[in-house]
Amino acid sequence: MTTVAPVSSSALTVLPTFDDLPDGVLVIDRSGRVQQANLAFLTLIDRGHAEVVGQPLEALVAEEDMLHLAGFDAMFGAGAVQDGNVIFTTSDGRHRPLIISAGPARDERYLLITARVAGVVQRELADASRWVVQEQERSMSLIEARDELFAKNEALCAAQADLEGAYAKLQAEVATRERLEHELNLARKLEAIGQLSAGVAHEINTPLQYVGDSVHFLGQAFQKISGYIERVDQLAKAEQPPAWSEVLAALQAGRKEARLQFVMEEVPRAVLASKEGVEHVSRIVQALKAFSHRGSEEKCASDVNAAIQNTLVMANNEFKTVATAQTDLGDLPPVCCIISQLNQVFLNLIVNAGHAIADAGRSSPGTIKVSSRAEDGVVIIDIGDNGGGIPDHIRHKIFEQFFTTKEVGRGTGQGLALARKIVVDGHGGTLTFASEVGKGTTFTLRLPIDGQTRLS
Repeated sequence: MTTVAPVSSSALTVLPTFDDLPDGVLVIDRSGRVQQANLAFLTLIDRGHAEVVGQPLEALVAEEDMLHLAGFDAMFGAGAVQDGNVIFTTSDGRHRPLIISAGPARDERYLLITARVAGVVQRELADASRWVVQEQERSMSLIEARDELFAKNEALCAAQADLEGAYAKLQAEVATRERLEHELNLARKLEAIGQLSAGVAHEINTPLQYVGDSVHFLGQAFQKISGYIERVDQLAKAEQPPAWSEVLAALQAGRKEARLQFVMEEVPRAVLASKEGVEHVSRIVQALKAFSHRGSEEKCASDVNAAIQNTLVMANNEFKTVATAQTDLGDLPPVCCIISQLNQVFLNLIVNAGHAIADAGRSSPGTIKVSSRAEDGVVIIDIGDNGGGIPDHIRHKIFEQFFTTKEVGRGTGQGLALARKIVVDGHGGTLTFASEVGKGTTFTLRLPIDGQTRLS
């Protein structure tokens, strides 16, 4: 709590009848804190003695008034004020405009302020003064803003081209916002491709290796055959034709040196191996292209069997060491669907089947069976495995997002949840499963062919 210093007797000698004066009187120290206030001043601002004495003068003045704008030192630093206009506040926040005069006490330690009620003209002058101050502040703010704008003008001019480019990009973004969901689905698909990339690279590298070996052999064979032909050509162009026995001996020696019989037997095989390798790589590339194709986010007539076959090619490296794939694909009509999304479903189910067989620890390779058929306007696809099956106590959880029984890094628990969302919510179909512990699991997809009917 602030201790109020007593006013010196020399200061109070100018106020012999302090509370009897008709005008309000304040005694303020040089720091701007009120030391004494007479009854007339307390009445003018409708405050009690404790609310005024000991308080800084600015605490009694309205916030928007010049005393707050200029500060105590700026207003009273010169030591004398004549008929200044100051708005004080009552204890409940009402405004009391007063006319004040101020001057130093004899010992100059204190400032004496007298206050009286402002008349109409004085109030208007005070309002006008405050308006002038406010307008001056606004003017200064405008000048500062103008200077700042001027300083930034060159940067703004330089940025104009960038803004125009940004506007063009904004227009392009508005046009592509409807494709955001498509981009998300593509990202999920590319994520799956990324997970399979090592396997796909291996699948491509193996046939490329024997294509490369075959091409290398064909190059060597060409050199040997070219050498033999060159020898024959030399014999044919000799100025003195050799005896036939010499020709025959030279040809025999050339055939033996070039291993012509071996070359002629192996060249067709190398050509065939190269052709098969290139065709194998082509199938993988076509499957990869079909699987990763952006496609349309609108349903359209699609070949579901082709999508299944492409997905099997993509996922082959995930299960080839533990299982073989068997397909029984029936004659299906075009299905109205978003085939890129169904690719993701097929991939999740096939990879899960391979993992289930691997986890079962079979002594012999397992089997992944994929079949398709059409019945009464519905396409039915079964994807099954002869792995360990799904335990009874977790079957109700397998479609829950983030639920997984796989170790970290092998599964995120989103595959089956996403598959169900795509099949049920996106295509109006159903996704169910049948499982027997120790024998395996089969997932069954049912999709409406027309793409509009919702199956129950």
